[in-house]
Amino acid sequence: MSELLAPRDPKMLLTEVSARIKIKDIKRLYDLRDRVAVKWYESGLVALLFVAALTFLAIVLQLVPNPNSLVRNFVAGSSIALILIVTAILEFLLGKFRALRTLYEHQSRLIEELDKEIGRLRDQIAALGPTDSQEGKNGAPKSSPD
Repeated sequence: MSELLAPRDPKMLLTEVSARIKIKDIKRLYDLRDRVAVKWYESGLVALLFVAALTFLAIVLQLVPNPNSLVRNFVAGSSIALILIVTAILEFLLGKFRALRTLYEHQSRLIEELDKEIGRLRDQIAALGPTDSQEGKNGAPKSSPD
């Protein structure tokens, strides 16, 4: 049988649990930061889409028969519209990703500032003196009934 460990100090246990939670949150935050970071291929993706669109347009114009100009103009116009829509959607999505990155950076700064503020406030509270619960443990009354 395994030996039973002595009960741990509640304050120390709370500190350890808080530290583990904070470490887990920081790891998750760094993982998300890496996932939304600017990738080298994002700007090349738009250029590649443009080249592919021009190639698609050239192929469509070569495959459409010349004698019927109405059909040729319709296919060319719809192909150009399709290319512009796909390019606009990609630009829209990349713009949203840039906004999400900016929001992430802003919120990370706010969280860090709030964390520092909480630490500063805890230090100020600790500097004020013993808390009410510590006074009750020492036997001194918390408040007098008179």
